[in-house]
Amino acid sequence: MDVLELEREMVGWRHQLHACPETGFEERWTSDFVAETLASFGLEVARGIGGTGVVASLRLGGSSRAIGLRADMDALAIQEAGEHPYASRNAGRMHACGHDGHMAMLLGAARLLAWAGDLDGTVHFVFQPAEEHGRGAKAMIADGLFKRFPMDEIYGVHSMPGIPAGRFETRPQGIMASEDNFVIRIHGRGAHAARPHMSIDPLVVAAEIVLALQTIVARNLDPTEQAVVSVTEFIADGTRNVIPANVVLKGDTRSYTPAGAAHGRDRRRRLRGPRRHP
Repeated sequence: MDVLELEREMVGWRHQLHACPETGFEERWTSDFVAETLASFGLEVARGIGGTGVVASLRLGGSSRAIGLRADMDALAIQEAGEHPYASRNAGRMHACGHDGHMAMLLGAARLLAWAGDLDGTVHFVFQPAEEHGRGAKAMIADGLFKRFPMDEIYGVHSMPGIPAGRFETRPQGIMASEDNFVIRIHGRGAHAARPHMSIDPLVVAAEIVLALQTIVARNLDPTEQAVVSVTEFIADGTRNVIPANVVLKGDTRSYTPAGAAHGRDRRRRLRGPRRHP
């Protein structure tokens, strides 16, 4: 196989997928594209696993050994501002997290391995829906993924900004962090902006919580552990001249170990304090 030809194919697949992004469990066009492309390589293709999931299998030789290679398919609910020819054609949808690239990478691996034909065992190419909100993997597993396609090991295919082109990295234990999301609701008492003394201002409380959340990593986590705490949304129901009654904070935390994740959850609960209503 001509490596440059394969590279051009992968770039083409990525551009087509980027132009037609679909969010979690809505990846119908994406699923069709992936399945038809895999079938063109002569692979066995199973559809509709966990909703829109696809699994293609390459079986060669007589070994019973099997591995899985996995990519995610869903896009984000973001409006793309780019003007390149392959920009999103679906309003309010964009492959802003690289899943178009992940799919192209895995399609390329399937194409190359099917062409080489020198394996002794089975490779299952797993295309997972709905990664962004964390339900796609559970849906595929609940739908019998590992019973229908037994695997000794499974590897997630993922890009990592900063690694030079052409370089592949892996390691024992975690190389990509796990994710926890959080929502904190603060209920206060609204008032006119000219009369703050009549309010219980949830904005001030929320601002203090945002700052306090940053101490989880800086002052409460063992320095040998790694974690990130990010507040990503600050939502209030007030207006320019009205102090709101309610504020909602939403955010995202990342960690490499179960202990780190549990510590972060515990500290967030402590910072939030007991649930009370004014």
